[in-house]
Amino acid sequence: MFAFHCGVVPRLASHCTGFDRLADVIKDREIESVPQPVPSSKGRSKKVLESVFRIPPELDMSLLLEFIGANEGTGHFKPLEKKFVRVSGEATIGHVEKFLRRKMGLDPACQVDIICGDHLLEQYQTLREIRRAIGDAAMQDGLLVLHYGLVVSPLKIT
Repeated sequence: MFAFHCGVVPRLASHCTGFDRLADVIKDREIESVPQPVPSSKGRSKKVLESVFRIPPELDMSLLLEFIGANEGTGHFKPLEKKFVRVSGEATIGHVEKFLRRKMGLDPACQVDIICGDHLLEQYQTLREIRRAIGDAAMQDGLLVLHYGLVVSPLKIT
């Protein structure tokens, strides 16, 4: 968060044409970030800035979604814009697949395989169960790593 000093910005802005209104807006909506003392374990207090955005506690699982490829015939799709996602540990692989389908605009005939480590994951498995079952091998820098690939659905071939 930036704190603007009312005296400096108007003086800087007054030298530029068209910035008078900006200086008035900054005066009217001055943003201040006030450090709050927080007791430390040694009895002394530290000044820290309070976070403006807090992650809800129910979103307790951080995912890294890595694309591993697509078979020929899976159709056109958009690449995933953000491969880092924060979700509830109660979310299932089915939820992750639905998220990928929607964000990538996948054809319904395209099958999404989601893998963690060397385990092909099932629709009903929760992310918390996967983390518990696979352990540290599933994690990278505090993120649950899921690899996903696109294949032609066996139903489409017939």
